[in-house]
Amino acid sequence: MADPIEDAARFFRAGDLDQAARACLDQIDRDPGHFDALHLLGVICTRWGQSADALSYLLRAERIAAAHPRLQTNIGNALCLLEDYDAAVEAYRKAAALQPMDVGLANNLGLALRGGKRPREAIDCYQAALLLDPNDGPCRFNLARVLADLDDLEGADRILRALCASPPLGTPPERMAEIVNDHAHVALRLGRPDEALAILRSLPPGVTPAAANRMNEALILLTLGRMAEGWAAYEDRWDANRQDIPPGHMVPDPRTLAGRRVTLMPEQGRGDVIQFMRYAAPLAALGARVQLVVYDDLLPLAQQMAEVERVLGTDDVVDTDVTISVMSVPLAFERAGLPIPAAVPYLHVPANRVARTRHHLGLPRARRVGVAWSGSTYSHARSAMPASALAPLLTRPDLEIHCLQKDIRPDDAAWLEGNAAIRTHQTWLRDFGDTAALIDSMDLVVTIDTAIAHLAGAMAKPVWIMLPFSADWRWLTGRTDSPWYPTARLFRQPARGDWAGVVQAICSALTP
Repeated sequence: MADPIEDAARFFRAGDLDQAARACLDQIDRDPGHFDALHLLGVICTRWGQSADALSYLLRAERIAAAHPRLQTNIGNALCLLEDYDAAVEAYRKAAALQPMDVGLANNLGLALRGGKRPREAIDCYQAALLLDPNDGPCRFNLARVLADLDDLEGADRILRALCASPPLGTPPERMAEIVNDHAHVALRLGRPDEALAILRSLPPGVTPAAANRMNEALILLTLGRMAEGWAAYEDRWDANRQDIPPGHMVPDPRTLAGRRVTLMPEQGRGDVIQFMRYAAPLAALGARVQLVVYDDLLPLAQQMAEVERVLGTDDVVDTDVTISVMSVPLAFERAGLPIPAAVPYLHVPANRVARTRHHLGLPRARRVGVAWSGSTYSHARSAMPASALAPLLTRPDLEIHCLQKDIRPDDAAWLEGNAAIRTHQTWLRDFGDTAALIDSMDLVVTIDTAIAHLAGAMAKPVWIMLPFSADWRWLTGRTDSPWYPTARLFRQPARGDWAGVVQAICSALTP
């Protein structure tokens, strides 16, 4: 009589996971406490991405024989897929206690530590593993990633450069594409976009660029101002970001849309939507009947756009002839040879907010400057500064400083309590209509790269934008002005992390 677990092992070795799983289930039907069947079925479910089922089978196996190093490793793998990184670390350390630490186990432990936001411990783990095998490709690659997380870009660059120049024997093509992509991204963060593009285009023969590589190339091309190539490559973002494409989305020739209902769909962050809402007016000028779908907190602003036939929220039913994601309209205009629509203002303060804001603020006592130093989680990671970096502005009696942010982080809130020179309004701001009214009452806006920068620029307010050393693609390189916002002035970090230099430049520029 055939032994189901032997059949399961044979099918597993042959790569037939379906048959292996059936044999395991057959064995478990006969013996619900069969360790090997439970263990192997947990591994198979992990391979299939069925993390919760995998963990359930593996924990049942653990109740039978906990002191099994391979089992503990596989429990850690399932927990990583479930993003329960601290529990995964515990499982990997149990495995290490049961057998000498090997490079593969150390790599998994490092991944869990990185996932659990414990980068220093991850570095220690990878460095210990590399003492065992200095040439281990996965550990070197993952160490470079943690170094990049901690902004040790030079350290990450050295490792990735060496991996690109001499890949470890047996490096699979998909991993090679990852290494090249990470190296290009590090070069871009180091302020070397031309080099980053060359790195991306240096994939070894036979290695196909992944969606992430193509997306990275698009961002570098846009950073370099190579708009035609950049916008075309940017369409790969759907795969790279694992985004759902809006039903019916297309990139039409804008000159063919006269008389048709054209719906612009929102995508990504508020700042992105604000930046590309500008295309509603030129589409209408070409004869399109423009419908604009926006996030609810942008509705008060979108409803002021006279060129838009209908403004909808994200939950509204849309009846349309043509659907275009707002981030794809620049490609449509670029293909048609149409210029960037840079006329401002294209967003206006809702009339019912003006009187409310004037009453709230009272009469000015000095030149009003609105400031923003952090934004969404995404923009915070990219470009935020601590509120304390603005301290030099607070000593100026010729300025009345207002915080334009709705959200203030706890560390900044504690600092602001002792700095009454910045007037905050977060409890008063309800949506971007209120933010626009507050901006409209300012003489100048000083902000990092966040939605407020785009809103001020779209309203044609004087806006000084404080940028990190390697700024987002839309600000290009080496410029102090912007083709998107004629009233913007750009202040770039002279060196990575040097917000003090940016604020000093702002203070100097404010001097009468």
